[in-house]
Amino acid sequence: MRAQQQWQQFEQQLASVLPASRCVRDLARRLAFSTDASFYHKVPKLVLQVATLAELQAIVKLAQSCQIALTFRAAGTSLSGQAISDSVLVILTPDWQRVEILEQGAAVRLQAGVIGAEANRQLAPLGRKIGPDPASINSCKVAGIAANNASGMCCGVKHNSYHTLQHLSFVLADGTHVDTADADSVQAFRKSHAQLLEQLAALAQQVRDDADFSAAITQQYRLKNTMGYGLNAFLDFTDPLDILTHLFIGSEGTLGFIEAITYRTVAVPAARATGLYLFANSHAACAMIPALRESGVDAVEFMDGRSLQSVAHLLAPYTEQQMPAQAVALLIDIGRADEVELQQATTAIGALLAAAEVAAQPLCAFSQDAERSAALWNIRKGLFPAVGAVRASGTTVVIEDVAFPLEQLADAVDDLQQLLLEHGYSEAIIFGHALDGNVHFVFTQSFNTDAEVQRYADFMAAVNHLVTERYRGTLKAEHGTGRNMAPYLYAQWGGKGLALMQQLKQLLDPQGILNPGVILNDDPLAHLQDLKQLPAVADPVDACIECGFCEPQCPSLNYTLSPRQRIALLRRAQHRSASERAQIERDFQHLGIDSCAATGLCATACPVGINTGEWVQQLRAEQQTQRTLAPAVAKWTQAHLGSSLAIARFALGAGRQLQRFAPALLPKDLPRLPPLAAAAKPSTESRAGSVVTDKAIYFTTCPNRLFGYDSEQGNAQSLPATVAELCAKAGIELQLLSHSAEHCCGQPWQSKGFPAQASSKREQLEVALWQASEQGRYPVIIDASPCALQLQHAQVKTYELSEFLLSYVAPKLDLTPLSEPLALHVTCSSRHLDNGRALRQLAQLCSSQVVEPPSVKCCGFAGDKGFTTPELNASALAPLARELPAACQHAVSNSRTCEIGLTEHSGRAYQHIAFLLNQISTRSA
Repeated sequence: MRAQQQWQQFEQQLASVLPASRCVRDLARRLAFSTDASFYHKVPKLVLQVATLAELQAIVKLAQSCQIALTFRAAGTSLSGQAISDSVLVILTPDWQRVEILEQGAAVRLQAGVIGAEANRQLAPLGRKIGPDPASINSCKVAGIAANNASGMCCGVKHNSYHTLQHLSFVLADGTHVDTADADSVQAFRKSHAQLLEQLAALAQQVRDDADFSAAITQQYRLKNTMGYGLNAFLDFTDPLDILTHLFIGSEGTLGFIEAITYRTVAVPAARATGLYLFANSHAACAMIPALRESGVDAVEFMDGRSLQSVAHLLAPYTEQQMPAQAVALLIDIGRADEVELQQATTAIGALLAAAEVAAQPLCAFSQDAERSAALWNIRKGLFPAVGAVRASGTTVVIEDVAFPLEQLADAVDDLQQLLLEHGYSEAIIFGHALDGNVHFVFTQSFNTDAEVQRYADFMAAVNHLVTERYRGTLKAEHGTGRNMAPYLYAQWGGKGLALMQQLKQLLDPQGILNPGVILNDDPLAHLQDLKQLPAVADPVDACIECGFCEPQCPSLNYTLSPRQRIALLRRAQHRSASERAQIERDFQHLGIDSCAATGLCATACPVGINTGEWVQQLRAEQQTQRTLAPAVAKWTQAHLGSSLAIARFALGAGRQLQRFAPALLPKDLPRLPPLAAAAKPSTESRAGSVVTDKAIYFTTCPNRLFGYDSEQGNAQSLPATVAELCAKAGIELQLLSHSAEHCCGQPWQSKGFPAQASSKREQLEVALWQASEQGRYPVIIDASPCALQLQHAQVKTYELSEFLLSYVAPKLDLTPLSEPLALHVTCSSRHLDNGRALRQLAQLCSSQVVEPPSVKCCGFAGDKGFTTPELNASALAPLARELPAACQHAVSNSRTCEIGLTEHSGRAYQHIAFLLNQISTRSA
């Protein structure tokens, strides 16, 4: 009864802290947040979306008053269940992304919500980066990186958050905010919390006075170790505030909330080379590691034989041989200050490898080629998803990381391989960061039966014995303790270590409201509770491992659900009651289907290549078959496209008049409607006096036949006329596709769930383009990137307009680039086509200061979603205006509908890049 009263009190007082719109109570969204990247799940009672530090402090104070448990969640990429809760889950809105570069890049202050890769992007021009480099750096946020003391492939121990921490801004369990970079804040804290600091100092003195315990702590940190709290802080520092800030690192949200962190950055090597070398077995490979470490290489990644077998397709360019199970490869990365030093290093290390007792076979000798290096690293990065992609339906992927003494690494790896086989994990692979003796092992596991759960329990007990007793290693080297290793904290640290951690928790969180059950857990079977089930949902998405790598790409992330959450929701729904499933199905219509842009940008970041957009299109198609009117309309519009566009033009014209004279009659969120596009001429001859040496076929797509440009934006003519003018300057005759009014790539039908009509329309267009181009004799231009994507596999070679302008037109022009910044939006379709290469290169010809707002990936306009679901577009582009420099007045892209939304939410007139290229170019003499 008391617990219920406390909850009611919390709910009542919460209304004065957060608006109702940022308090998530519906079951569907709570289920979507019930999982992180681990194999655990808990359904929160409440999800709070916090926008400011003041809100966060108020929530913490209220939770303490009402004794309500809180869990802080950053990106939810945690692998050990650190970011889930069955009480209150606190997540960050996009407002926590401030980056402040300090000391010419020698330091950087990052708010909690900054994604690690974004920090590095801003530091890159200064030749710096943050030290931690976890595999999830493109998705994980700084608060999570610090709270888990995440490291990575090149980080080791020297450059992790603990060792590169300069200042910390944090909130304690009593709601107190401290910023160690602010002298006034520090002074006030030392006064208000003098007793706390004295108690921390007393604990530190207690540790230092116990020589055996101090030695034991030092012994624990001879290897990478994130098991439990960072007790080395009691030995490394004397000021209790320094001790406290370093204890926060790796504390997994159990001691307080990390609001911002200031890192001392590390230099990015000016010259770099990467090589891949094959060894007969683990002993031959590990024998080389001490010498490689001594030589100063940046990274050595260990991959066992089964790892290599799992990525045979990525190894194909380097070897045709089938990798034996006992083989081991080392991926070696070397960085130096200049080319001379690098050449000396690669020569010396190459000779070292060749002179080994059992010479290493160079699958790829050291190379400085950036693309080759990226391809080699993709082999290593492809290991985890390779297991996930082939796992049986209903199983999850488990990844654990341990560390062994380097001199025993080979034996330890062999024993770990044997242990995996003994427990039936024949698909398991082992890889890791060899310089630190840190290896990951990945295997698939079902938790659907008691027998499977027991198999996992037996295996983990055996791993504990192998690591802590046989090799005196560490059970957690970089992924954090979480829930999975909490029961083994005593095995790792012994009674004194565990008792000290319990004292620390009691001191900083006396009521135990912060992330209970994580790190410290009295239940010896805690790692076997709340196990995630992964029932089948649909073939296109069943391979999802719920890692969250997709989320930064998704335009609906901060509006409804991300791709991971869409899949997770339907998985979790299968274990709810019939009435709850019915409600979830109703909610999913908007949350999962109608609000999905379906552009598939998620697939570009997904480690197993899942295109959630295609899955949503399939769901739409299934729904359309159950309706009567919609299929008939789709069939009519397919057969009468010209008439359909005429109707659309009439509606657009009427809409513009209503926006001008009676705006109250239209939805308030509707973007400003553009004018009607001018009708394109059947053919466009080259300019008088120009020399025609080439010819191209030009297809004007539906968006550019419908939507024109405002004359006040500086566009005095249509896009087709502008392209014709550019081609004339380059001596290219442009011929418009005849009868284009009836042709379409099929995208409108595809996105709305009518794949048959889409395919039919696309095939008609492909035939027309094949004939018009004289069976591929002339290049074919498609003037909207989404349409070009639909035609990328056509029999005739098609060029997205920016690609054509870059390859055929720009080389024949004299260009006078802008002297001011140019805003560029790379559309989802361009990212799918060539990762935006052509559009970016063309933009760089137009300006030396190209600006791509980092927080904007997909704009969310998605064909007509900007008109039908404008909230999606508004959410996706919320950061756009503030991420554009004030001096940036020119803005370009290559999709007319995207440009409408971009213009609406940026305060700049976005237009096709062809207009700017025409403006700055003259015909080459």
